[in-house]
Amino acid sequence: MKQILIKFVYSQICQLCLLFLFCLLFLFCLFLTKPATSSAFDDKNNITMATMEQIPYGFWKDNGKPTGVLYEILNRIIIESDVKQPNSILSKKRLLATMLTQQNTCSLLGDTPEVVNTYDLIEPIGLTVNAGILPKSGVVLVDYSSLKGLTIAVPLGINFDKKLNEYKGFSIVTPRNYVNALKMLKIGQVDAIAGAISTLKFIGKKEGMTATYFDHPLILSHIEIILTCNYGLPKEARKKLKNAVIALRSNGDIQSILDSYFDKMRIEP
Repeated sequence: MKQILIKFVYSQICQLCLLFLFCLLFLFCLFLTKPATSSAFDDKNNITMATMEQIPYGFWKDNGKPTGVLYEILNRIIIESDVKQPNSILSKKRLLATMLTQQNTCSLLGDTPEVVNTYDLIEPIGLTVNAGILPKSGVVLVDYSSLKGLTIAVPLGINFDKKLNEYKGFSIVTPRNYVNALKMLKIGQVDAIAGAISTLKFIGKKEGMTATYFDHPLILSHIEIILTCNYGLPKEARKKLKNAVIALRSNGDIQSILDSYFDKMRIEP
């Protein structure tokens, strides 16, 4: 009787072990047959999302909190696309270096020749920025010939018009950033500033410079802001990011963020 009982217990243990092994095998097979579209976007954890450091696009408030119009739009794209990655604010030099050297990096960039020739343009966000020359009050600019004899501040990293770098009829100074350029204009050290007109006016207002400090700008180009990544992004990730921008542009979320920054200061992009 004892031997029969032992055999019975032993057989039950063997059956349980076989059942356990069968369950493990089933789960393993289920994992291997997971849909390819799901596994493709599992690589989303390797995507780096970053915003260029520049008022009003990406900057820090006095309390140290990151903010900015493009920073907020990129945050919405991250949520909508389910990328679930932090959004870092990086200097232009560091951002472009990261996009050149680190796989799967995305940002919101203008379609300058440098960007168009180097990166994968995913989808426009619906913002076009006017770039050109913003003169001080009293300086009337009609075309390039109007720049003759002027001193123009071209902040570091500003490169939107090839002719601007080749034209020899005016003097160029190179301040470190827009803020320094505006301070130079305010005290009369320069006659005009090259750059994104809305950015200059936005920073100017923050620096206490009213519209009376400026005359009408000379517009040289129109820069479209686009969700841009380096090449090699997983196809499913690229598709989700593109669809996220389209959805946010269509439902008005992006426009609401743009209005919250530019309309309240009565600034045209």
